Amino acid sequence: MSEKNSSAGFSADELANRLTFKLHTASRLVQQMSQQKLKSLELSQAQWRALSGICTQPGTSLQQLTAFAQISQPLMSQAVKALEARNLVNRKTPKNDKRSSILSANQQGLQLYQQAYAAMLEVEQEMQLLLSDTGAQQLKSLLDVVVSGINQTGK
Repeated sequence: MSEKNSSAGFSADELANRLTFKLHTASRLVQQMSQQKLKSLELSQAQWRALSGICTQPGTSLQQLTAFAQISQPLMSQAVKALEARNLVNRKTPKNDKRSSILSANQQGLQLYQQAYAAMLEVEQEMQLLLSDTGAQQLKSLLDVVVSGINQTGK
């Protein structure tokens, strides 16, 4: 598989060893693990991220939630609407700003958040079985550096 493509000038092995390729592969695999856990709770990844932001930051706005979850505003709007349709979150419009809304979870939403959080802890524990405690901490630190660096350079 390491034979070079004459027109591209690189091999499949070289491509698979690129940092961006490895990060994308790891992200995709973690998302698959997470989706399997969330599926039983009838939550999408976007809905989980929305619900987690709403439950951990009561009174948050859609704009704040989008920044917290690091997903697009249209996708976040869809996720919040789906949570509202399931009667998990409430939306209130402040009197002083009719264009924005404040989001909060109700009791049913908080209960689902706790179940989803437990499911996501299972995913994290499965990943930590692959790494030592030190390795897991090092990976978190390295990912923090990558995210911070990308955010500082403006993506």
